[in-house]
Amino acid sequence: MNLNNLLGGLGIKSNLAGDVSFLILFLLVSFVISFALGKHRILVSLLGVYAAYVIVNFANFDFLKEPSAKTLIFLAILAGFVVFFTKIIRSSVSGHGPMFMAKLVVGTAIVIGLSLCVILNWYTPKELSDVITPGTRKFFTDDFWRFVWAIAPLVYLGAVRKRID
Repeated sequence: MNLNNLLGGLGIKSNLAGDVSFLILFLLVSFVISFALGKHRILVSLLGVYAAYVIVNFANFDFLKEPSAKTLIFLAILAGFVVFFTKIIRSSVSGHGPMFMAKLVVGTAIVIGLSLCVILNWYTPKELSDVITPGTRKFFTDDFWRFVWAIAPLVYLGAVRKRID
């Protein structure tokens, strides 16, 4: 069953239905990936997004002119960063129970959101018109939201750090 049709049947406009569908998918993916990342890799992933972005933007190679190539290299560097630096950077998210799970899901949502912010800015609105709605695209590509996505990991790191007493 198509989620857009289901939401449309409930009286929700098609653009809003697309945005709601994306939000549901975004949160579901964040929840699932948070289990894969776990409490040690989530903080390394946040740093990895910054590292991958810097490397891809400063790499001035001909094959990195296309947005799809930039996207693949960005994701490869991010995955490599997480794999290689998880053992070196031993920071983790603390807690237990529902609050711990919420911290992991929020952290994963920030990793995915910042990654989408980076990747979607490499594509033109015309290239994205078949993939996401204009409202969702603005949530990741407008100047204000780009700023919010850029500082969100720093705020998150400050909020979930372990306190040493």
